[in-house]
Amino acid sequence: MKKIDKSYFQKKINKLNKKIHRAETQQEENKVWWRKLKLYKLKKRLNNSYS
Repeated sequence: MKKIDKSYFQKKINKLNKKIHRAETQQEENKVWWRKLKLYKLKKRLNNSYS
């Protein structure tokens, strides 16, 4: 089982930011929208878990 801790969430957030940036340069607005939604959820889980 994966160890889900603060560093795990940070790594996922960084990967998602890279994907968002790449999709923005390719003008894929639908992908950007979905990834920003997922990013919001990840940040919320990170803040709730480690406040």
